[in-house]
Amino acid sequence: MEQHPATPSSADQPIEVQVHASPKFWPFVLTFLVIGALVGLIVGLVGEPSEEYSRASASGFFAMFCGGLGVGIGAVVYVIVDRVTMRKSSNHLAVPLAEDTDSSGPQG
Repeated sequence: MEQHPATPSSADQPIEVQVHASPKFWPFVLTFLVIGALVGLIVGLVGEPSEEYSRASASGFFAMFCGGLGVGIGAVVYVIVDRVTMRKSSNHLAVPLAEDTDSSGPQG
């Protein structure tokens, strides 16, 4: 069996790990989706009415289009924030805990 190079040969030796706070992806994307959809709705309702389309269909179109743009912008903002927080990472020593010899769980 081959041992991973990052793991020490002894279970008592500390391991050096890199720690950084990473943002969550879905809150970024969903927030920008909602903001984009709201902007699209406002554009559709405030704009001049068309003879070919109703206000509701124009508002729905703009909400979908701007929501899609919001998803793209949110993903780009997430990548930028993730790269900035990765630069602020730090190295720490992780000390392995002693493993429990009884793995069958609590007995009662």
